[in-house]
Amino acid sequence: MSDNSSDTLKIIPEDMSAINKIEDTMNEALIEKLRQCLPKHQENSENIKSLLAKLYTRITSSDRKIRERTLETFWSKEYNVIEIFMVLLEACRDNAVCCNITGILHECIAPRQSKVKLKGAKNKHSKSASRTTIAQLIQFGGTQVFLKLLINSQRSDNTMSEVLVHEILWILSQIAQKDVKFPLKVRLLNVTKVFHTLLKHHYNDARLLLPLLLILKSIAKNTFAVQILMKDGIASTFEKTFLCIGYTPNLKLKVLLECLKHFTSNRVCCAKFVKGNLVHMLMRVFDRWDRWDGQLRQKVANYGLCTLHHLCLIKSGRKALKANNGLQQLYRFCSNCPETKAYDFLLSRICGIMSQCLEKKELPVPEMSPAKFNLPNGNGKRANSVDSYSDVESQVNSVGRVCSDADSVDDDDDDNDDDEDDDSGDQSALKIDKNKLEQFNDINVDEGQYFASVITSQRSIEDLLGYNVLFRELGNLKTQLQMESLSNSEENIESVMSKETKRTSLLNHVTKFWDLSNLTGVYTHMTDEEALPYSGYSRKLRILDGIPLNTQDKSVYCTCASRVRSVISFVKVAYPDLIGGCCRGNPEPLNDKDRKVCRAKLLNSVDRGLRPNLLTQEVIFDLDALAMTCQTSGGASERLTDRLVLSNSDESRIGNRCVDTKSLLFESRFESGNLRKAIQIGPREYDLILTPDVNSGSRHQWFYFEVSNMEANIPYTFNIVNCEKANSQFNFGMKPILFSVTEAQLGRPGWVRTGTDICYYKNCYRRPCRGKNYLTTSFNVVFPHSYDICYLAYHFPYTYSQLMTHIWRWSRRLEKEPIHFSAEMLCNTLNNNDCPLLTITSPESTANPISKRKVIFLTSRVHPGESNSSWIIHGTLETLLGDSTYAKSLRDDYIFKIIPMLNIEGVINGW
Repeated sequence: MSDNSSDTLKIIPEDMSAINKIEDTMNEALIEKLRQCLPKHQENSENIKSLLAKLYTRITSSDRKIRERTLETFWSKEYNVIEIFMVLLEACRDNAVCCNITGILHECIAPRQSKVKLKGAKNKHSKSASRTTIAQLIQFGGTQVFLKLLINSQRSDNTMSEVLVHEILWILSQIAQKDVKFPLKVRLLNVTKVFHTLLKHHYNDARLLLPLLLILKSIAKNTFAVQILMKDGIASTFEKTFLCIGYTPNLKLKVLLECLKHFTSNRVCCAKFVKGNLVHMLMRVFDRWDRWDGQLRQKVANYGLCTLHHLCLIKSGRKALKANNGLQQLYRFCSNCPETKAYDFLLSRICGIMSQCLEKKELPVPEMSPAKFNLPNGNGKRANSVDSYSDVESQVNSVGRVCSDADSVDDDDDDNDDDEDDDSGDQSALKIDKNKLEQFNDINVDEGQYFASVITSQRSIEDLLGYNVLFRELGNLKTQLQMESLSNSEENIESVMSKETKRTSLLNHVTKFWDLSNLTGVYTHMTDEEALPYSGYSRKLRILDGIPLNTQDKSVYCTCASRVRSVISFVKVAYPDLIGGCCRGNPEPLNDKDRKVCRAKLLNSVDRGLRPNLLTQEVIFDLDALAMTCQTSGGASERLTDRLVLSNSDESRIGNRCVDTKSLLFESRFESGNLRKAIQIGPREYDLILTPDVNSGSRHQWFYFEVSNMEANIPYTFNIVNCEKANSQFNFGMKPILFSVTEAQLGRPGWVRTGTDICYYKNCYRRPCRGKNYLTTSFNVVFPHSYDICYLAYHFPYTYSQLMTHIWRWSRRLEKEPIHFSAEMLCNTLNNNDCPLLTITSPESTANPISKRKVIFLTSRVHPGESNSSWIIHGTLETLLGDSTYAKSLRDDYIFKIIPMLNIEGVINGW
């Protein structure tokens, strides 16, 4: 019994293999006969029809084995079955043949599943084969073939044609999702309106609706196709389709909303949809949200919110949403939204929509900065940097980052935006000046030659005389010219003659100091000091002039800070800068964002926008008022020696409570400080407004201010409400920093990371640029000591006076060291502060002359709000001035020219 059973088990696999071979042979034979009929397809039409019927019967057979083997044959690239079918469809006009081919292709793309579903690898293979079939259809021109076939089938009214249309639309819906050029092919064949006509007649047909929506979704990605369909009246067809589908989440509703999302990316389309009833229908979707159940609910809500967001970018859309009680309805949705992470992006979108629709509020400060002075052009004004460039703002908030789906749509409040029914607006946005583009592409310039001509044309004799003093380590002007003359020996004659001519011109310019009998120039009379008038400015750093050698670093810092020319008068020196405060050096963890807290803050912000009258506000600190009060008549012309000597008294103030108020006290009138206004909106919550760039109404990111009069171990909330960047590192774990004077007195000085419940989200305050909104940085701080003096900052501050103090210290320390270190004034800033130029190298020696060394040029602090660059250049300077073997080798090989702070005015005034 067991032997027979064993023999049976051995025979079954062999029988299966034999059966598979038979099936494969039959399929191959049918395909080969079909291929032989192709050259004379008209004469062999009956044979072709018979062969296709047999293949269709096999691929739809109730026998799973036959069906699977036939599918494997069709999926195999060896037989090129797809190419054969495309040739037949293009050449044959017989509906029966077309129906059989489309039916076979349908099975190849979406094969019928048996009651026992394919498992594991087989299922994956099926999906892969399906994608391969679609790719082959696209490769062999299947898109165009089916589009033409659809046009031809529309002209027949028989039953076979109706079946064929169903199959064609289904296959096209699958191709449309993979063929990136599908909208273009549809447009070139002029089939765009055909799909709208089909939808108009079959919007209540369950079989055709989904394929049509999938096709229209793909077509909607093309701007011109959208314009054609909108002119053809598809807006009303979509509304009828919406009503037919209903509001319960299903696949058809999801695809319809995705179509609407693409169509409403156009302003003209938005206006037409708003004139219909689309806003009301979308709100019906969210009205039934609590009754929904299923996996599609998130996607349906997401596409619905995207559509609403696009509609709310125009004034009539916002009005329609408010008229349909949309704000309250969306707020109720937010309040009842499940707290799982998957719903964060929906909450994000809703809050963005509500912020867009709520009444825009102006910041409670004048638009222009209180920091003003006359610029060299004499008008005292600067173009608002917000209006000088165009930015695409993303929807950002504390819970997540949601990119706008209508990046090209401007958010403005034109009253005529609903009447834009022509295509000129959209077409003009796509036009490019071809002549300029061609000219740009045709430019082919030798960079060396180009920049050489630019540099030569911009350098006058006075300039060249002035530049030589920037390289004192190379000697006086005579020495530098002689070095240039020696280098000419390695160059060609033309270059030598050109340089010789320039050198002769220089010598003639200072003829009273030169002996012109030698063209190479014999420097006989003029010293460096006598040559200074030709440079146009003094080389000495005025801010360090007259500071005694035995002065302590704190006194040096106060002296430098007192001599700094600021736009708004300073009243003190910040304690962390005075003692040289930096981080404590201990690794600190990133902020772990609490989604629930961020949600609460976001909803709280929206709630304030909905009910602004419930919010009480009290101004605690106002820099504009203080600047007007403290403004001196001297202004920027005030001499350094006449300035008030600044100091710091924080150590005597700690522990003292201000009995006049229970609120926090703020101050930012110190170097690099930035706080324009502090408004108390709750018992321990404050809205903070930062100071913009000078003579401007924009550019806020950096903050640095003092806080006092606090209670210990109680959370205080700070909301910086005029942030401009679409995203922030506060969304990715960054924390503000805090310096406590009490901690410093206890022997623990230094900045530490602080803050909990850190969020970054859009608020209802309007930016002075196209109606865009500001964003809020919100964080909670628990202060370690009561009635302490604390400082909060965006990053570790590094002030201009701190740099000058270090330069003074380095100069004194290196006087007797074998290091060439010089600190000179490169130029004056707009507000007449010194811009230092540092030179570091080894002293001149016979074995290692300075003239043989290469020059390395380093700069830092272009962006004043990025103080980390100053710390990097500070560490670089400390290394180059150190006594390590590596530093010595660098100084021996190179001359380092370093400008450690370029945007000095920005650093001083806290931008």
